[in-house]
Amino acid sequence: MMGGYGFGMMNCGLLGWIIYLLIIGIVVYYSTKLALKHYDRVQK
Repeated sequence: MMGGYGFGMMNCGLLGWIIYLLIIGIVVYYSTKLALKHYDRVQK
């Protein structure tokens, strides 16, 4: 899914890349936050 999406974004230019990176940043941030929350629960 991400491969096809990435190729589509190349045609959008700079604005497309900014939106694409923003989405990746948000996804990474939330997945890291959830992973850390789960890790804390396991430690206790």
